[in-house]
Amino acid sequence: MNVQLVDNDRAPNVEVNIVGLLRDTRFLGAMESGFPLYVEYDIELRRSGGWFGGGTESELTWEFVVFFDPVRELYIVEARGVTEQFSSVSDLRIRIAQRYRIEDLHPEESGRYHYFATITARTLSDSDVDEVFAWLDGEHGDSTELRRPGFVTRVARRLLVQVAPLPRLTLEGRTRHFLVP
Repeated sequence: MNVQLVDNDRAPNVEVNIVGLLRDTRFLGAMESGFPLYVEYDIELRRSGGWFGGGTESELTWEFVVFFDPVRELYIVEARGVTEQFSSVSDLRIRIAQRYRIEDLHPEESGRYHYFATITARTLSDSDVDEVFAWLDGEHGDSTELRRPGFVTRVARRLLVQVAPLPRLTLEGRTRHFLVP
């Protein structure tokens, strides 16, 4: 993952991207076996310093999903209501490595700040796991009709997803500190 601070005339901006995700053939193999790839970006503007190390001032989160359509031999990316299709892994790699410029997170007050980015790539979402467990319990129907699992069940499922042999990757990065007068 690459996280960069880009200075402009008004205020610093941050750019994030993830490079080389599909070099790990486990992600491609999982997609070609029918598992979607979820890539979630979480960008935080954090105040630096203070007795307790500052805190998060604002946050921006978004996700895109990649599916493989074996009939048409296409990779399909769904992001923010837009669907794109790619016929080759190399084109998909370029799309996944797309650089995002974050212009919506700016400090409101003077102080010392930094940006912190977390990018998570996984092949199962929490709702996918909920649906599988509901199916195993004999419940049928749309996921919106299924009853919400309890806290212990959710924690157990999350642990299962993390130790399952399906690929999962979490990357973190931060920018240097910057001052806002």
